[in-house]
Amino acid sequence: MHRRFKRPLWWMLLSSTMLLSGCSLGQVPAATPAKGPYQVVHVVARNFQWQMSNTNLKAGENVKFIVTSIQGVHGFSIEGTAIASAVSEGQAPVVVYWNDPTKGTYVVRCNVYCGTGHDSMTKTFTVS
Repeated sequence: MHRRFKRPLWWMLLSSTMLLSGCSLGQVPAATPAKGPYQVVHVVARNFQWQMSNTNLKAGENVKFIVTSIQGVHGFSIEGTAIASAVSEGQAPVVVYWNDPTKGTYVVRCNVYCGTGHDSMTKTFTVS
């Protein structure tokens, strides 16, 4: 007599893959911190808006974003890069490193659905 699993094998494989990959929040590992110094940018997320302590960064100088949320759960992502990290209200700040940014105009976007104003939750900044 052999035992039957209570859940199908495909379900167990999918669940373990999601757990190991961190799929639940859509996180992408932040860059490994390079040797300093850093341009430090404090970022605050609240429903449908971002606040940044500096929106004019220097190209070629590493950046350290310190991201907090004062309302809800949000996803800090920078379009055109692999940067994507979730931040939750009441949790410790999330530190995101961006090594050697290139010149350009970038957009911070929330990539975790946060409500009716989610699509307009953007902030533009420049690297020059």
